[in-house]
Amino acid sequence: MNLRQIEVFRAIMQNGGISGAARALHVSQPNISRLLQHTEDSLGMRLFERIKGRLYATPEARFLYAEVEKAYRGIEILHDIARDLAESRVGRLRLACSPSLGLALVPQAIAHFCQGRTELQIGLEIMPQAELIEAVMTQQADLGIAMFPSDDPALMVETLCRGKLMCVMPQGHALLEKSEVTPADLAAYPLISYHRDTSQGRMIEDAFAQAQIPQKIAIEVRFGHTACALVLAGAGIALVDEFSVMGGSFAKLELREFSPQHNFIVSLLQHRWRPATRAAIGFAAELRKLVA
Repeated sequence: MNLRQIEVFRAIMQNGGISGAARALHVSQPNISRLLQHTEDSLGMRLFERIKGRLYATPEARFLYAEVEKAYRGIEILHDIARDLAESRVGRLRLACSPSLGLALVPQAIAHFCQGRTELQIGLEIMPQAELIEAVMTQQADLGIAMFPSDDPALMVETLCRGKLMCVMPQGHALLEKSEVTPADLAAYPLISYHRDTSQGRMIEDAFAQAQIPQKIAIEVRFGHTACALVLAGAGIALVDEFSVMGGSFAKLELREFSPQHNFIVSLLQHRWRPATRAAIGFAAELRKLVA
């Protein structure tokens, strides 16, 4: 039985005869009669007994109808899944983001986006800039949310927002008297900063070079939250991006802006030649709304 034959057979069973099936399918009664006859001939068995102008389903037809209904329930589930996919309620969304952005900004966006999408599975990987770009390039991630942009021609890069470089210190620190902290102000204190081979580290190194102040780093780290934890433990003061101290994780620390100011450009990265999924499009919209 092909799909049309199954559709007609089901309509006859549900509507009690050829005239009801014809109305339900918006076709003529002779068309339904011819197709039913052809179906029975093809199967080599009668599906209906014709008694006094009425059709009565045979035991074989009733058995077949039960199986047809199972198939239709599967089709209805398929329709539901397709609709949910279209509305980004199910499926899988793979995200890669910079460590600082994974502390508050991206988790907040995920929490908002997941509301009403209980069947959507999200994978979040925290990784450095180079690995993040590679993940998007090799399609291991649908979206990348990075602390810095990329000039790779295979990527679409969208600026989401800009972040400031901050000086982080314990409560009661002497530098809290200042409205902003300069490289010269930091010379007298143990400095916790990014490793020199990171983008953040090079940014800070340039700031000290422009001020003609030797940079003396007591402790080098790769991630801002590590620097904040060290400040909290009393190991010194730190220069970190402002996203590392978002969300209240380090509420006991004090902040001052660093001067000369250098901005972090938070960027959304997507593969240029791969169509974005509905979930990726929806999450990107949620992220834009959050950073706005």
